[in-house]
Amino acid sequence: AIIGGGISGLNAAMTLQDAGYSSTIFEASSRVGGRMHSDATSWANGQTSEWCGELIDTRHKTILQLAQRFGLQTVDLLQAQPSGSQDTYFFFNKYYLQKTADGDFQQVHNVLQGQLQAAPFPTLYNSYTSTGYQLDHLSLYDWIEQYVTGGHSSNMGQLLDVAYNEEYGRETKLQSSLNLVYLLGFQPQPGNFRIFGASDERYHIVGGNQQLPTAIAASLPAGSINLNWRMTTIATNSDGRYTLTFSTPSGTQSATFDRVILTIPFSVLRTLNYKKAGFDNLKQTAITQLGYGTNSKLQLQFDSRFWNGTGAWPGVSTGNIYTDAGFQNAWDVTRGQPGATGIIVDYTGGNIGASFQPNGPYSNSSDPLVQQYAQNFLKQLEEVWPGATAHYNGTATLSHPGIDPNLLGSYACWLVGQYTLFSGYEKARQGKIHFAGEHCSINFQGFMEGGAQEGARAANEILADYKSGIFP
Repeated sequence: AIIGGGISGLNAAMTLQDAGYSSTIFEASSRVGGRMHSDATSWANGQTSEWCGELIDTRHKTILQLAQRFGLQTVDLLQAQPSGSQDTYFFFNKYYLQKTADGDFQQVHNVLQGQLQAAPFPTLYNSYTSTGYQLDHLSLYDWIEQYVTGGHSSNMGQLLDVAYNEEYGRETKLQSSLNLVYLLGFQPQPGNFRIFGASDERYHIVGGNQQLPTAIAASLPAGSINLNWRMTTIATNSDGRYTLTFSTPSGTQSATFDRVILTIPFSVLRTLNYKKAGFDNLKQTAITQLGYGTNSKLQLQFDSRFWNGTGAWPGVSTGNIYTDAGFQNAWDVTRGQPGATGIIVDYTGGNIGASFQPNGPYSNSSDPLVQQYAQNFLKQLEEVWPGATAHYNGTATLSHPGIDPNLLGSYACWLVGQYTLFSGYEKARQGKIHFAGEHCSINFQGFMEGGAQEGARAANEILADYKSGIFP
């Protein structure tokens, strides 16, 4: 049994099928894809946005190869940006120039290189140095105070705080500083400062990422995916098999399996009954304590991509903003998409991301609350891109995954002390219960890639058992 029909569960099922073994997926919601969930209906000109997972890095080989396998095209978002365009940084009521940031980053870069030598990646529960332990027990907020000249009163300090708040989804006072060290420390070209290091957020699937899980699901045998089946209990039987109980459209149902792959987020798993599953103490600690982001996406459509022209902002903007002007980060969702209109996503994490109170996890401008949130955002955006409001076409959407009962958060985020406590144990099998999902990934936690890669890894654990004669 595979619990969860997101990219992780689907890729696990396909990996097993490629090797000649069948499996059954149980998905709590009414659709496959999980956080690969596209919106191709809300917008003028047939433009597409993503309710959740959006950006694919150059290093995300699993997702890129799967897209290729199913003949899905990707668009290069960075190539689609106007040549010579730059991100807009706006702090302390003024613009902070990219070239100034490049200069300011040198001092930070030198600190990071020393820390990476003393605490080499990865820091795990069973493998860490004394520096790794210290950095894990230092909050990201305090790291900025200690290691960035001027701390939070400097442009660079503010930029890093805002960017890492929304990137991991929690307040920096709660996050382990290693979240920053292990992204920011790996710069492809040190002189050309990149806020998330080697994570270039370069690609998107043309027409929406959800086409990938839909294609994988269609390639699996008919009847192997059960929608609206929500697992409520998992228990180990005396014969070593597992009994799962589900809430289904036709009432409570139980079924017994030799093997289970759990791909559901720990934010949800911790609310279910696994008392008799036989999980060890460290696994239970990881399940109950792993941090989760509170990210939200408020998306607005504009009649033109005015930010690609000149204005009060420096040069021509890519559409990407980092700011302390009441929102945190925004980008142009429609890079490389046809149509004159453009969609900007207001991407928030931490307390700001958690502060939205919509009527449901995925809502649009037919909800007066969403219109109110859009107007609030436009007021803030006016500070950074004066004149923006006149271009708004009235269409907006809001995704707030923290209130989706099948997610209860955006994605995993290691909090202070969690690397050395249990990082790397999230994926550790418990008997013949295997674990997958982005929360099990060391390299790509929080990304679609992490989900896809870990699904294949869990399936391969089972196949390795079979090969060595441990069957079923």
